[in-house]
Amino acid sequence: MACAMLATFRGTAVRRRLGAALSIAALILQTGCYSYLPLQDKPPVIGTRVAVTLNDRGRVDLGDKLGPSVDRVEGSVARIDGDRIALDVYRTTDLRGSDANWSGERVEIGLNGVRGFQERQLSKKKSFVLAAVLIGTVVLSALTVNLSVFGDPKQDDPPAPPSDT
Repeated sequence: MACAMLATFRGTAVRRRLGAALSIAALILQTGCYSYLPLQDKPPVIGTRVAVTLNDRGRVDLGDKLGPSVDRVEGSVARIDGDRIALDVYRTTDLRGSDANWSGERVEIGLNGVRGFQERQLSKKKSFVLAAVLIGTVVLSALTVNLSVFGDPKQDDPPAPPSDT
């Protein structure tokens, strides 16, 4: 009886660890499959996810909105009007490399304060590698852990009646 309880406990612990590992892998899969293209001078089209690198003038102009010493602004292009671009901001990075997450607030940036644009693009190579690792983890876990959904048939059978001999 104690051995069966210990085996059940170990199975539960393994399943929890497996669930945690798969959750982490899914998170990495969502964020790790993108890369930024090289710096471009031309503003991207509306709806594109970009990283805008600011020059000194841009840092000064946006210091009161984004914070001091912001070097890079990541977001989605909402509008382009002549000499201004509006971004729905998701993250900023300052000159020291510290990140600040945003929740999509719209910020207008003058094009004369922009050093360049980097378009965010899905990386097929990274996506393939991460998908292969995730699938390999699931297959390996399924082979090493008993993932029986309906229980162990040996444990579910009623005990044999005592013999009268």
